[in-house]
Amino acid sequence: MRIKTSLLPLIAAVLISCESEPEVNTISGKISNAEDQSIYLIGYNNGMPDTLRNATLDPDGSFKFEFAAGRPDFYTLALSEENSLILILDSSNTNVQIDADAEKLRETYSITGSKESEHLRDLLVSTTVFENELDSLMTALRTSAATGENEKRVELGNSYNRARREYRDYLIDFVNNDPGKMANFTALQRLDMKEDLKHFKTVRDALSMKLQGNYFFDNLSEQIASMENQLRKENLLKPGTEAPEIALPNPEGEIIRLSDLRGNYVLIDFWASWCKPCRIENPNVVRMYNKFEDENFEILGVSLDRSKDKWVNAIAQDNLDWPHVSDLKFWQSAAAELYNVKSIPFTVLVDPEGKVVATKLRGAALEQKLEEIFNS
Repeated sequence: MRIKTSLLPLIAAVLISCESEPEVNTISGKISNAEDQSIYLIGYNNGMPDTLRNATLDPDGSFKFEFAAGRPDFYTLALSEENSLILILDSSNTNVQIDADAEKLRETYSITGSKESEHLRDLLVSTTVFENELDSLMTALRTSAATGENEKRVELGNSYNRARREYRDYLIDFVNNDPGKMANFTALQRLDMKEDLKHFKTVRDALSMKLQGNYFFDNLSEQIASMENQLRKENLLKPGTEAPEIALPNPEGEIIRLSDLRGNYVLIDFWASWCKPCRIENPNVVRMYNKFEDENFEILGVSLDRSKDKWVNAIAQDNLDWPHVSDLKFWQSAAAELYNVKSIPFTVLVDPEGKVVATKLRGAALEQKLEEIFNS
């Protein structure tokens, strides 16, 4: 019998081990209320589960497995897909003892002989308490909303938010107490990577020597790197930061640079001829240009078109009488990637020194900002 990955809902981590002459690991124990059931020890190879050992429990629920572990690794001990628990073992764990009740294996087990597994057990005991409280509060909150008990709903909402903060504080304390614990993989799954990125990086750095080359550790590292890159792009357009240079050809093939427009307030307008919301917004942009063109106001249109003819025709049809550039690379536009443009129309307002004033200004918001700048 093979146990699917759904047996590992709390964590998914593995270390690929190639130890010469590894120590023999013994896992033994007693599972009460499990007469005639089979028990399985599952390992992981590149993230895929593999049953290493299986046995039928003795009449008193006792069992014993012997196998060779190498570097630290995650394992699942399972009675079924729905009834399992996680172990963290390495070659030093030569005598691991587990006792539990089969009716609630994960909630009742105790373990000795593996400090990493004990850390994970401690974490799961505490997280269960927090999660049960949150579930209870959410149920009560939904009930009060359905019955129109607004005062009670507000009170329960405050309690729920307070419980969530306490849960997050506990997880962060757990991680920071010993960033090198492998149980931190489970703690991180309950945190938000964007909000708590520094704690993800702390765990990554603490475990890098022990886990580098591991499929799941490397995957975590890639996710962290991706988030760092995303935040870097977001921070590029924070008000007060210098807008990244844009240097692309206009319809005549001449390279136009954003820096050529220094001394003006510049609205960088990402758009395309095929973008219906952009074409709907264009009359408003034209109106703003005509209203403020005698001030130090300019627009740089950056098109995500692929067809030069359609791009040029749209400029003429919509009367867009300002500088336009495009590399005709659609969403792969160098400027769109540099500015992390995920949808259009997308605008960035830059001041005369080339620093970002605001982003995503359209319609009334754009007019209000320009009125504020030029008529204050």
